[in-house]
Amino acid sequence: MATSVLADMPLPIWNHPTAVTASTVPAPQATACAGQGDIAVTFNEGPSDVTAKVLNGLKAGQAKASFFVNATWLYTQQYAMILQRAYNDGHLIGMTYRPPGDSSEGFTDQQIMQDVSNNAKIIETLIGVSPKYVRLHYSQPEDYRLEHIVRSMGYTLIAYNLDPQDYNYKGNPAGIGDFFRSSFAKQLDTYDSKGSFITMQYDIPDTGSWQAIYDQINAINDAGYTMVRLDGCLQDKEPYKQTASKKSISDKHSYGNPDYKKGQVAVEVPESLANNTVDTSDIQIVKKSDGYHYAAVNLLVLGATFLGTVFLL
Repeated sequence: MATSVLADMPLPIWNHPTAVTASTVPAPQATACAGQGDIAVTFNEGPSDVTAKVLNGLKAGQAKASFFVNATWLYTQQYAMILQRAYNDGHLIGMTYRPPGDSSEGFTDQQIMQDVSNNAKIIETLIGVSPKYVRLHYSQPEDYRLEHIVRSMGYTLIAYNLDPQDYNYKGNPAGIGDFFRSSFAKQLDTYDSKGSFITMQYDIPDTGSWQAIYDQINAINDAGYTMVRLDGCLQDKEPYKQTASKKSISDKHSYGNPDYKKGQVAVEVPESLANNTVDTSDIQIVKKSDGYHYAAVNLLVLGATFLGTVFLL
């Protein structure tokens, strides 16, 4: 009886105590799922020219994922339509956020709050709900003040505990599936049990994730893990919010509602996928000492053309 009760208890999901509010220390971020054997597959920085291919793979595997959207891209109609498809397909929509100049320094709390709200409003305009889950762009040193400002607005910060470093596997997508198989095997060998994971991947052309999605689903399925959206991962029945308030809300796809879906099925990897190519002449990953950058050239943003604009991941 005791074993059964313990098995039903949620696992710890936060990397720091949730009571922490001081801006001189890190804010708590979710790094794992509450249910053993659950895995939340998450994608950053889309939509892009390969997001539809990722969605096709997820549909074939009857699986749901979570997408952290870069609101900058949503002024392009094609990307706005892809976002709407992802939402209508039942995937969870979150938001990536990068402060102006990559730091909260030099801005008041109110200015940061307004910028965050403006980004969320762009997404809300397209899907009817405002994201509650936020993944901040990488910064070094870590911007504790920014983390606490965003969290104070009612957002949930999302980190990860499984990073396949998909930017190293362009042209070798099989390496991503192998990474997951190896990670699951190591977890079982070390702890004699399944873990719970939140992944961190990119649905952009210059990574291998868009080609690996079928094999990745099979690796997860073969290991006996269950794919869940982040709201299922965190057992959160209200994974969206009202833009101008801290009030959390749900939609028909949310955890606990009849249309919420989890799990996956084995899929056949299309033979043509390895030969699939996407024009990446305007998009490239550039390795820097402080992380990876997503460089976009000739992107139309807010009615103006920016040449050589670089967005920090």
